[in-house]
Amino acid sequence: MGILSRVVRLCKADLHGVMDQMEDKELLLKQHLREMRAVIAGRQTRIDQLEDVLGMAQRDLLRYQKQVQALEEDLDLAVARDKDDIARLLIRKLHPMRQCVANMETRISDHTNERAEEQERLTAQTVAYDDIRHRVAAVRERSRRADGILDAVKIGGALSSQEPSEEEIEWELIQRKEAADSGRTP
Repeated sequence: MGILSRVVRLCKADLHGVMDQMEDKELLLKQHLREMRAVIAGRQTRIDQLEDVLGMAQRDLLRYQKQVQALEEDLDLAVARDKDDIARLLIRKLHPMRQCVANMETRISDHTNERAEEQERLTAQTVAYDDIRHRVAAVRERSRRADGILDAVKIGGALSSQEPSEEEIEWELIQRKEAADSGRTP
């Protein structure tokens, strides 16, 4: 069984090697950068959603706080006028409203913390994305320059192979002198 598992592992490794050779590294880099942009965009969308929720929750909280304040004023007035039945009714309404306000304040605090954490993550991811993007651009530039140098070397090599040797230059010079002396062109 040990030999069979080693053969399977060898086949898998060879297959991975073939796949690595087939993959275009630049296309993979572009794909990874696109995926990073998509993650950043998703995180920004989440932050925008949290801001919308926070805005609505703060408006609701303000409305409930106004209702609590109105109930408190009515309760103070009922107590001042010795309207115990009305005061009891207002107290029954006031306690759940206070609890609701407290719950809303807790949710707003939780959403605010979550938004801050998401913003920190977004900032970190954006910095990492920019760093990777710049590093990829630098690698591409170096690769482009290296390709340019190789092309120049190939062209220079082709030119240098076409350059005549010293003997060839001397031979052509002698032929031209002879042709000039005899009045003909080589």
